Amino acid sequence: GDIVTLPGIDSVATSLGATSVTPVALERARNHKGKFASAICTDAEAIEACVRFAQDHRVLVEPACGAGLAVAYSERLRNSVL
Repeated sequence: GDIVTLPGIDSVATSLGATSVTPVALERARNHKGKFASAICTDAEAIEACVRFAQDHRVLVEPACGAGLAVAYSERLRNSVL
């Protein structure tokens, strides 16, 4: 239940990364009444999502965005969070 700080971000998706969560975000997660899930996306899944999103929508996005899109494109992630 305590906030930890990671030594760094060693992913290709660095632009939205944070080495620790803010106290406010942790408090809100603890107080959230609904259901939510978290999952770890691999760099390969993030890049694959970027490529597939570009093919589907003709829009390029960065790997940090691909990490969010990976739930839509990775069967493994879909099964783990939906």
